[in-house]
Amino acid sequence: MDKLNVFDEVRHKAHQGGGEEKVAMQHNLEKMTARERILNLLDEGSFIEVGGLMKKNGAGVVTGHGTIGGRLVYVYSEDYTVEGASFNGVVSKKICNIMDEAAKMGAPIIKIFDSIGGKVSEGLELLASYGNILRKSSKLSGVVPQISMVAGPCNGTMAMNATLSDFTVVVKNISELSVSTNDSLRIKEALYINNNCYSGDGAVKSGNAHFAVESEMEAIETIKKIFDFIPSNNLEGACLGEECSDLNIAKEELNNEMENETFTKDSIVNAISDLNSVLEINKCEKTAISTYFIKLNGLTVGVVATGNEQSELNVNISNKVSKFVRLCDSFNIPVLTIVDTKAFVVSLEEEKNGLASNVAKMVYAFADATVPKVALVTGEAYGAGYLAFASKEVAFDKAIAWPTAKISLKSNETKEVADPYLAAEVGLIDDIIKPSETKQVLFAMFDMLQTKRELEYPKKHGSTLV
Repeated sequence: MDKLNVFDEVRHKAHQGGGEEKVAMQHNLEKMTARERILNLLDEGSFIEVGGLMKKNGAGVVTGHGTIGGRLVYVYSEDYTVEGASFNGVVSKKICNIMDEAAKMGAPIIKIFDSIGGKVSEGLELLASYGNILRKSSKLSGVVPQISMVAGPCNGTMAMNATLSDFTVVVKNISELSVSTNDSLRIKEALYINNNCYSGDGAVKSGNAHFAVESEMEAIETIKKIFDFIPSNNLEGACLGEECSDLNIAKEELNNEMENETFTKDSIVNAISDLNSVLEINKCEKTAISTYFIKLNGLTVGVVATGNEQSELNVNISNKVSKFVRLCDSFNIPVLTIVDTKAFVVSLEEEKNGLASNVAKMVYAFADATVPKVALVTGEAYGAGYLAFASKEVAFDKAIAWPTAKISLKSNETKEVADPYLAAEVGLIDDIIKPSETKQVLFAMFDMLQTKRELEYPKKHGSTLV
C-alpha cells in the first residue's frame, strides 16, 4: 500500500467517528453527528480540522476552524458516537488548543455539546482537565463571542461551560442542560419530572439558555443569524450592514398607533428596524420586558423594550436586563431603551427575593456601560422606572419622548404633572418627536454617538456583581 492510500485510509477512519453502527444509532435518535453539525454550520468547503488524528482518547470531540458568511470562527463539537463523547484529558487539550487559537486570532468560538460526561477512570486528573476549560472560557468572556449549541446531554461541569457562553441555544426534546445529572435530579426531587427544568424548554425559562428551537437545523440557522449582529471580538465596533432604503420614509402607522394608544413594544421595534432584521433574545423567558438585536440603517443595536399591561418590574426582569446590557457593552453594541412601564412591583415576596439589590445591579449595568445609550419614552416612566431606563443623569447619553410620554415622580400624580413638555423644559429629555420620525431621529443620534469617549475612574472593576 503506497503512502497516499495509507493517508486516505487513516483520514477516512478518522472521519467515521465511532463507526457506521454508532453513526446509524445517532441518526435513529434523529440527531446529527458531530461532523455533520460542523459542516452544516460553516460555509461550504471552509472547515479545517485541527487535531483530527489524535485518536487515542481524543476522538470524542471534533475541533477546527472555518468561516460563517466569510468570517473566521473556531468550533468544537462533541462526538457522541465515540464512547458517548466521554470527556478526558486529551479532549480537554484539543478544546483548549482551539480556544487559544481563537483568542490569538480574535475570532468567535462555537461549542456543540452532546456527551455523557466525564471519563471517571481518569480520576482526580479529570478535575484539572475541566478546570482548564472553565478558566479559558471565563478569561475569554467579553473578549470574543462564545456561542453554545446543546444538542444532547450537557450535565455537570460542561453545563457551566455552556452557560458561560454569551449565547446558548438548546434543541427541544433532545437537549439536557443541568449541573446535576437527570437521574440524580429525579431521585432528589420528583418535582423535576413534572417541570423538566433541565430540558430545552426548561433551560430557557430558567434563564440558563437564550433560545429553544425545534430542531438541530433551526439551532444552526439561529447561530448564523446571531453572527449577523455581533462583531468578531471586543476590539471591533458594532456590526455595520447594508444601509436600508426606507430610512427617510415616515412611519405614519406609528402616528396612528399613538393617537389610538394601540402601540406595543413589538410594533415599535418592527417599525424602526430594517426589513427582516429583528432577533429577540430570551423570547421564551416570559417577562414584561423584551430584549432584541435589531439593525437600524445597517447598524446593530441592542434594544430593551418595556410596554404592556403587566409592565411592573421585578427581580427576574432586572436580571434579564442586566445580562443583556453587559453583553451589548462587551462587544460595543449600542443600547436603546423603549420605555413604557409602571415602575417596580409592590410585592413583599419580591422584596424578600432581593428586589432592591437586583434593581441596583440593573442600574449599575446601564451606568457602567460605555457604549452609546439612547432612551425613547413612549408611555409611562415614573420614579425609579424613569431613573433606571431613561435618565441621562444615571446612564443615558440622549433621551427623547413621544407626546404620549408620562414622566413624573410617582404614578398617581396628575396628567399635568406628568406632561412630557414639562420634562423637556427642565432638561430631563432632549426632545419630543413625532412617532413617524422615530427611526430617522434614533439613527441620527446613534450615528453621532459612534465617536463617544468616556473618562473612567482607575479601577479593576465595580464590586456590584451582575
